[in-house]
Amino acid sequence: MAASLRKQEAAKAADVPRPEKLSGDVPPAFPASGWGQQWLEGAGAAILLGPGLVWNVLSPSNLYTYHHLLPLHTVTRAVAADLILLSVAGMFAVRFLEKASGDLERRADGSRRRAVDLIWAVWLGLLAGRGMQGLLVAEFVSWDQVSASRASLLVAGGLMVVAAVSASRYRRIVRGLRYGVLLLGLSMLWIVPTLAVRSYRPQAYDITQFSKVLPAPPAGHRRIVWLLFDGLSYDQVFDHRWPGLALPNFDRLHAQSVTFSGMRPDGSYTEDVVPSLLLGKRIVEVHGTADGGMLYRSARQGAWQRFDGSASLFADAEREGWTTGLIGIFNPYCRLLRNQLDSCWMDLPPAAYGMSRDKSTPANLAALSSELWDNPFPISADKRRSEATPLSEIAAVDVADRLIADTRVNFCFVHLGVPHPPGHYDRKTGRLLTGGSYIDNLALADRLLGRLLADVAKTEAAERTTVVVSSDHSWRVWMWRNAFGWTREDEAASGDGRGFDPRPTLLVRFPGETSSFVVRHPVPLLAMHDLLEGTLGGEIADAQQLQDWAARQ
Repeated sequence: MAASLRKQEAAKAADVPRPEKLSGDVPPAFPASGWGQQWLEGAGAAILLGPGLVWNVLSPSNLYTYHHLLPLHTVTRAVAADLILLSVAGMFAVRFLEKASGDLERRADGSRRRAVDLIWAVWLGLLAGRGMQGLLVAEFVSWDQVSASRASLLVAGGLMVVAAVSASRYRRIVRGLRYGVLLLGLSMLWIVPTLAVRSYRPQAYDITQFSKVLPAPPAGHRRIVWLLFDGLSYDQVFDHRWPGLALPNFDRLHAQSVTFSGMRPDGSYTEDVVPSLLLGKRIVEVHGTADGGMLYRSARQGAWQRFDGSASLFADAEREGWTTGLIGIFNPYCRLLRNQLDSCWMDLPPAAYGMSRDKSTPANLAALSSELWDNPFPISADKRRSEATPLSEIAAVDVADRLIADTRVNFCFVHLGVPHPPGHYDRKTGRLLTGGSYIDNLALADRLLGRLLADVAKTEAAERTTVVVSSDHSWRVWMWRNAFGWTREDEAASGDGRGFDPRPTLLVRFPGETSSFVVRHPVPLLAMHDLLEGTLGGEIADAQQLQDWAARQ
């Protein structure tokens, strides 16, 4: 009987019309997650919002350590602290977005809910833009067409288009992207501990310049001045010069030198080529060490070896009784060759975001935070070129003037950063600027060559000085085309990007030489090591001996 009554009551209840569900009862499209999930998503957001520098610092190649002034402890700690703070901020941002979007959606009617959903499109667009900016800073991406603002607009705009077509599909895509950010956040579990460990590894304090007290040179001692112009193309200087481009100093030197027109490159990167010339060994890959040393190998699958300054050209010169001096950029010469040089000056790239080894961790953190958000999307190619333009080579020339003038130094090596792109000179006005082309940089290289040759001519040892002008590699059209700083003039000069000529430059002028000779058959650039060894030892002392040497290569 009781069962029958319950069935009747249930039937009556079923017949009673149910009230319509209120809009406030609609579950949010993106329900709130737990604290753990929010922290992981915030950590993933921190990695995207944070400095791209983190990938350089974490790289197992240690090239960031190798190419920057040491120690980098406070820089590394500032990067770790920034990621921690950003992950906390990211966690609260995700929590706020979930709550705000949920509250707004409950208050909105059906026609406005899609607009509420777009708050996530804006957030994900911000993450995409900052993530792209990080890739640009880390130099994983260098195409001129790629920018952080474009990445942000592409993601946010794309999501909005999807939302306009299908709300359900939009929400699925957003959930998927959020889970992707969350999975990226798992990386924080090893990134921060790794940075912490690296920030305490022993690193000596780099000395950027030093000069030993030297006695007066023996009467009649010979000198060698070796000038290396980074990225100088033989083809662009001599064979296919830009119409109307005047290079009087290269022309004058060419008329008094043995010139090698068929040099074969032995690498494409300065960090490989210059050490190979110093050691006389082919180097195909370079890594740094945690303490700032250099590892290299001569074959892709070969064993790693540590750079040994005592086996370098400067050590051999020292054993031959020569005093040595060096001016250089990019490579940490004063660190690697401290015991083999009598005089050294180097200029290494500055740490990104205004940080410095000489600032405390809080100061570096403040600089990082300020630079990171002063302009969230520094997207134009002009802005990027402004940040990347290396003007330090002019300072190097000022120091080179003094080195060449000091005749107590018998063997001088000067590594200049021109005509290496991007352009930073206007040949029409003769002024340094942000922008310009490789052709402009060639004009600057000629101007600097004239200045340094004039320095040589002013010394009392000018009649005993051999001048060697070379490059580490040619103009790497394949690298710079479509990259930041490429100009229409570059495009035309390179034959619309198809005219890459790999030949580096080598000219040798012996004392008193007034005639020219061109070695036309191929000679490997690495043979320069033996050429310089022969010149130091006196086996190659004039143009004829050099021609005989070249014929045997």
